Amino acid sequence: MTVRLVLADPRRLVREAVAEALVLEHDVQVVASASDPRAAVLQAQRTRPDVVAVVGALLGPLSSLCEGIRRADPPPRVLVIDGEPDDEALLHAIEAGVDGYLTGDSGLDVVAEAVRALARGESVVPPFMLGPLLRRLIQGHREATQAAEQLVALTPREREVLALLVDGLDDERMADRLVISPETVRTHVQRILRKLDVHSRLEAVALVAQTGLVSRLERMVEGRAS
Repeated sequence: MTVRLVLADPRRLVREAVAEALVLEHDVQVVASASDPRAAVLQAQRTRPDVVAVVGALLGPLSSLCEGIRRADPPPRVLVIDGEPDDEALLHAIEAGVDGYLTGDSGLDVVAEAVRALARGESVVPPFMLGPLLRRLIQGHREATQAAEQLVALTPREREVLALLVDGLDDERMADRLVISPETVRTHVQRILRKLDVHSRLEAVALVAQTGLVSRLERMVEGRAS
């Protein structure tokens, strides 16, 4: 089976060199190249590739890029090739929905084999980065579990106030929305900060966002309203 590949890199010489080198890989065919995120999405939709390989310099908002690429029918797998080994960048890429991740010092043979693996439905991560990634994911799961327990400890009214904080409302607007006084809003906020064990409103909002509990909080609030 020939794997159809779209190569996205802002450097024309790199795109041409890689495409020419991959000619020797008889089962990998570069069907298109792209120099920016918009072109990568358009080529993914136009050429129906199996894999889209994107270099780090092109990433920008990675989640929206992956979303655009996956609107192609059928949706291709996404491989990111990103600079120096970076555990934070790897975690960000995984959360954005990429299927494979390589560092920029990977040889062409490694890239070709990663493309084949992705086309087979596998995932690709450098072995030496798996340990730190798993530790980060486990820590994130623990933090999310703790935050979920703290969320349950809030009263229904406090959850409403927290949901409005996440939406960016100030005290006056929250008071109008909930038909209570601004002083009562501030009291609820102080209790929320104490129960969530954070020191500021910004920290409270970040805790909910970073642990993926925004939708759960919304469901709790909607459940009370219904």
